[in-house]
Amino acid sequence: MADEIDVEATAGELRRAVSQVKRRMRSTRSSELSAPESSVLSRLDRNGSDNIAGLARWDQVTPQTMGSTVAALEARGFIQRQPDPDDGRRFVLSLTAAGARQLHDIRDAATHSIAVALREHLSPEEIRLIHDAAPLIERVAQFL
Repeated sequence: MADEIDVEATAGELRRAVSQVKRRMRSTRSSELSAPESSVLSRLDRNGSDNIAGLARWDQVTPQTMGSTVAALEARGFIQRQPDPDDGRRFVLSLTAAGARQLHDIRDAATHSIAVALREHLSPEEIRLIHDAAPLIERVAQFL
């Protein structure tokens, strides 16, 4: 069956759909965090401690740009820095309890918004299709 489906067109449709969800979630977000700040908290939550250079590589920004983002998060008590045990000239950044709470509050609000949209605008069959497709979309993301 996959041979009968235009994979390029399907990829384009998936890209557009994911982009639209991201844009809508970003525009309705009531968080006090910027997108780069949310990205840093998410990265530290998923991957554990890292240094500024490592975070900058993940977000494809300069270490100087990441330094500004890190400084803002640190000033608000969302991340903390500790000396790098492998290199005394560097610091390792990690999420604080306050940062984890902030991140989880943002995620919970986004999840709730999506749940409301699903309940109010889609049929149970359509919700089932999205439920079944979500792990596949996540798998695709792992290969990008």
